[in-house]
Amino acid sequence: MKNTNEKLYTYSRRQRILAWIALVGIFICGMMAGAFIWQTKSVHTPDSGASNDLVHNDESVPPCRLIENVLLENIKNNINNSSWEADENHEWNADVYEHLVKVGCEENKEKYATLVDTEREIAKNLRLVRHKVVEYNDDAVNDVETRPCEVIEENLLGKITNRCSYSDCHLQNAEIYSKITEDGCPENAEKYKQLALDELQISEGVRIDDSNIANNEIRSTINTYKKLQMQNEAKKYLNKVEKMVNPGIDFILELQRIIEE
Repeated sequence: MKNTNEKLYTYSRRQRILAWIALVGIFICGMMAGAFIWQTKSVHTPDSGASNDLVHNDESVPPCRLIENVLLENIKNNINNSSWEADENHEWNADVYEHLVKVGCEENKEKYATLVDTEREIAKNLRLVRHKVVEYNDDAVNDVETRPCEVIEENLLGKITNRCSYSDCHLQNAEIYSKITEDGCPENAEKYKQLALDELQISEGVRIDDSNIANNEIRSTINTYKKLQMQNEAKKYLNKVEKMVNPGIDFILELQRIIEE
């Protein structure tokens, strides 16, 4: 017998959403092209005396409505909130509604915005509950002691802001994740390190004016790199900041001391 190795590919929620958004675009383009061809045939068919009336009397569906109908097919209904992946399903719905706010019909945007908030709030509460749940094995004793590192992670994760709309908010999240990397459970350190770096990248990306960065934001970024034990990255960031905003000798010396401690 020959052994065959099967490769399993996993995709993030963001990749899946982008994929079906692309499919939506192809679907709408196909429908619009089909409608154009149908109307062209109806208008130019010589033996169809009523064809022009048919075209004018048919109220075409607005493109935004077609997009809404397709995107709403991706909403996950009847979610079992006791399941392990329930929070991810609600986040998925929130992402769909968030996209509908951007591309849906104008009169429905407020409704979809409310649904985004609702789904994200449910997902957030489910995550908090899940962190407090202790799973019992049938053969194990019921008196299971929670490790200190788990308590630290639980408390710090409760301070994470899930919907940030400004740079400073993402920097705060980055500092929290870097603190978890320091004091949380060792097996989770790499995961939270990557989350901290992601938040730093987002913070820099959403800042409109790089020359308008405040000293507290610079200090927060340096502290995050320090907690992640990335002193070289902290030095590169400091050099970059010096060229952009010239924060002053005393402040630069303070940041250098933080890096070298």
